[in-house]
Amino acid sequence: MKLPLAALIVFNLLSLAIALYMGWKPAMILFLYWAENVVVALWQIPRFFVARGNSPNEGYKLPNRVFVCAFFLVHYGIFTFVHGTLVFSLFLHEEMTQDTVLDLVSTTPGLKLALLGLLVSHGVQFFSELVNGVANTTPLDKVMGQPYKRIVVLHLVVLLSGGLLLFLPYPMASLILLAIIKTVADVYLDRKQMKQQEMPANVAQF
Repeated sequence: MKLPLAALIVFNLLSLAIALYMGWKPAMILFLYWAENVVVALWQIPRFFVARGNSPNEGYKLPNRVFVCAFFLVHYGIFTFVHGTLVFSLFLHEEMTQDTVLDLVSTTPGLKLALLGLLVSHGVQFFSELVNGVANTTPLDKVMGQPYKRIVVLHLVVLLSGGLLLFLPYPMASLILLAIIKTVADVYLDRKQMKQQEMPANVAQF
């Protein structure tokens, strides 16, 4: 098993253990999985500045990378905001604002530790790509599109699994099921990414 995937699985187990020990409501796991979108965006920022150009002869143009990164943050941020609004309104039953997000983070036992684990697990993925040369050889335009593959799948996982909460009366069973669904999605996305990296750039598809 590759280190980045192992780190994500460890995070999923850690978050499940925290949720069970602290007696979280299942909706809090959904919030944590939504927060993963934000963490993905944070770790995507350095990828823009270590990626190669879109063509072999393209030099390192810092202003271009800054612009692409800024455009990504705005565009990806809209997707993340809409997703978060749905999670808050459907499952947490409150409006998503800066205050409500900060209140959840500060008042939910163990949530800060879970968020730290999330940040570390995706950091492992970035530095692994940096060490094995993937981060430096990935074209800039491909870096732009990478997170969207994950956010679409993660949106479906969160919203569909959240719908299951309506039919599961036992919180502990709900938490375990959500963790299993999330782990399966992580394995699927990791395998998909590995296949793309092994395929020639002109035939790689999602």
